[in-house]
This record gives sequence, C-alpha cells and structure tokens, in this order.
Amino acid sequence: MNRMHWLDALVARLQMPRQPRFFEDGWGSNTLLEKLTRGPQGFAFPELSEVTLRHLPPEGRLLVQEGRFTSPAAVGSLPASCQEARFHLLLPRDAGPLPPVCVFLAASGDEGFGVRRYLARELARHGVGALLLENPYYGSRRPPGQKGPAVRTVADLLLMFRATAVEATALLGWLLARGHPKVGVSGYSMGGSIAAYAAAMFPLPAAVIPLAAGHSAAPVFTEGVLSALPDWEALGRTTGGPEAARQRLNEILSAAATTALPPLSNPRRAIFVAARQDGFVPSSSTLKLLQHWRGAELRYLPGGHVSAFIMGRSAIIRAILEAFSRVEALQLPPEEQPADPT
Repeated sequence: MNRMHWLDALVARLQMPRQPRFFEDGWGSNTLLEKLTRGPQGFAFPELSEVTLRHLPPEGRLLVQEGRFTSPAAVGSLPASCQEARFHLLLPRDAGPLPPVCVFLAASGDEGFGVRRYLARELARHGVGALLLENPYYGSRRPPGQKGPAVRTVADLLLMFRATAVEATALLGWLLARGHPKVGVSGYSMGGSIAAYAAAMFPLPAAVIPLAAGHSAAPVFTEGVLSALPDWEALGRTTGGPEAARQRLNEILSAAATTALPPLSNPRRAIFVAARQDGFVPSSSTLKLLQHWRGAELRYLPGGHVSAFIMGRSAIIRAILEAFSRVEALQLPPEEQPADPT
C-alpha cells in the first residue's frame, strides 16, 4: 500500500479531533440493518412524476434551477426531515435547452452545493450540465439532533447510502425523460462510492465516473484515517467491546458493498479516478471494484485524497467528458421534451 500523503495526515490531525463522532446512538434497528444489507433485491426503477422546479438567478454562463421531489427511497424508514429531496440543476446557457447532464453526489461532510459548483462551472465550458443532489441526512435534510454530517446510527448511514443511490437513479431517468440525450453520475469520495452503487442499479446507458471511491464504506470506517470517527465505545456496548464492534461494522458495511451487486453492464463507460497516496480510501478498495467491473478504466492522480481534488480538477473534468463520449445518445420524440428554460 502506498504511503499516506502528508496533506491527508495533516487534515486528519487537525480536523478529526474537532469532528462529531459517528454512531453515537449505536447500531440502530436490527431489522432495518438486516433489510439494508440484503441489497436492493427486486429493485423497481423509480420514476419521478412530480418534480417542482423554480428558477434561481443565473450564475455567469449557468442557468440555475432548484428542484424538489418526494424521495422514492424507503420513505417509511427515512426520517421525516429526509423525505423531501432537493437539488440544483445547472445548465450551460449556450448549449441549448437539453445538454448532457452529470448527476454529482456529495462527498462526506459536503452539505449544500458550494464545493461541487466549481466542477459544474468547468463542465459548463464544455457544454455539459450538472445536477447537484443534496443527500438525505445533510443540509436542509438533516434530522433534528444530528451533529453536522455525523449520522447517529449505523442504520442511518446505510439508509443515507441507499436512499441517495435510489434518488440518483430516479434523477437519471427523469433527465432522460426530459430529453437530455446523455446522462452520467459522479461524485468524490463517499459521493463516488454511491455513484458507483447507483450506476450498478440503473438499467439504461449512463456515464459513470467514481472519484476517489471504494467498493464499500467498510475500509473507510475501519482502516483509513476516518476510522477515528465512529463512537467505538457506543458500538461496543452491545457487541463485547470496541474490537468486536469494529469487526461487526466491517461485516455490515461489506454486505452493502457495490461488489455485492451484479457487475456493471458495459464497464467501458466507467472511468475511475483515484489518488496514489489516498489516506482516506484504501487503494485496495478501489481495486476491488475495478476487478468487479472488468473492462472499466482506472486513472491515477498524484498526491492524496485532499490534494487530488484540489490539484486534479482538470484531469477529473477530462475523465467525465471522456466517459460521456463513450455513451450513446438517447433521444425522445420532440413533443415529450421540455421547453427552452431561457
């Protein structure tokens, strides 16, 4: 395994002691954990029939809309505050009403839309729009009593992962139904891992660009620098101590891995981008997913988890554009397409 990049180590040393602990309320419902670790068996592709859109002020070359819809994902299990989903749709002004669109999912701790907006602006220069989804349990969808992005139970973490993936697949279908000829899904770190999971569930052609992503959240919370974040004492109260809790958490999160789903159809439309000295996502986890998706491409960026995102944005944009070039365009009849938003 490559040595951790110094910036990852520095961020961990400075930020981890200040971060709220994950899973302070323990494991959550055992019934729900069992259901979520079985995978989306009999998954029915969700359709979004009622999406409310409102125009926001333009941002330079970007036309901006805010969208809201009722989450189609496990509504009976999601907290009430999570059940209304929110996104920002950013379309390049000079690319016509129906450009290709990439759905960007949030990294761990990325509440709001600001961090992903930079990539959206860069994509717009190449005629590609972006849809930024706000995760359940984040931002305006954060349940009362949750401290920042630190979910209170392991069941909440799995619910967030599964619900975000289901919402992403629904949005990909919604974009195609609007008439956008090409769609894709991407994200950095946790967002990249969920993007891969969503792509494995999506039955239609889509570009897939997992960035600094792993096959599962298990090694992130049990091996990487983020293994300091779980409240091991709270988890160990019902499992025989912290070490037993670590083993159980690894087993639960591994059961919900993307590698537990069937391999991606036509893996050539997937391009992974990973950091060579990633201290947050072990390289072995990325390689497990690459091996599962035989035929996908892996590109490395120099540096670690933090520096690769800061310094490697041009390479990330190139990977997204190339993945889109590998997807055949779909076109609906003109009468089913939306009017020009301008």
